[in-house]
Amino acid sequence: MRSALALLTALVSLISPARAQSPLLNSGLLNLGLALPTATSKHIVLAFGGTCAATHTGVCADLEIGFEGRSGFINLANIGYSVAFGPERSTSLFPRVGITAVSINEHVASSFFVGFDAGVGLRHEFKSPWAGSVDYTWRHYPGFVWPVVTLGVVVSPQL
Repeated sequence: MRSALALLTALVSLISPARAQSPLLNSGLLNLGLALPTATSKHIVLAFGGTCAATHTGVCADLEIGFEGRSGFINLANIGYSVAFGPERSTSLFPRVGITAVSINEHVASSFFVGFDAGVGLRHEFKSPWAGSVDYTWRHYPGFVWPVVTLGVVVSPQL
């Protein structure tokens, strides 16, 4: 739990107003979704962090900390390339890869795994600075795979 708080503090400092000029990581992100293939209340995912704006074209970072029912997960060092298109470049496609860590807390024991992930997000800005997102992330850990589908909100700072 202390590690999660330390990482959250680091994430908040990364997306602070002093860093708002960086196109790699200048927007807040809130995701809600399901970890597949089991869609029960224990597999609801809630994650928050930072990313690039939905209207950004170029290299983009994505940092999240989140929780899935009984397990915490942390995405680290996700990097990808965002391509904005459409009227006023209001929609973007964001393929990415990264490193992920998960802590699974079972009734008696706790396990910690580090793996990699790959994903793609589709984001659309509805009204500046608000954008909606749909993300699919495929997480691979030693011994198991954990796909996650989320709907989210991306909020960019008004500059």
